[in-house]
Amino acid sequence: MTMRSAIICTGLLLAGCGTSAPQADTPPRDWRYYVANPGEIEPMQKICREWAGSTAPADTEPAVITTNCRAAAFAKSQLQITN
Repeated sequence: MTMRSAIICTGLLLAGCGTSAPQADTPPRDWRYYVANPGEIEPMQKICREWAGSTAPADTEPAVITTNCRAAAFAKSQLQITN
């Protein structure tokens, strides 16, 4: 009985570890927005890193986050090419 309790407690402790899913209250943007507003790229990429480092299943990531992450990355690459 004691061994079973130890296993259950360990499982519960491990289940609480990690980072939960970040909030996704970001409006949808396209790459043109980020080219016109380059100061918004890094804050968006920070959100992208938070989602990538969370313990949330990948299929629960909101589409707006995926779209914005790709748009910000593309805009950043375009700005680096032109500068």
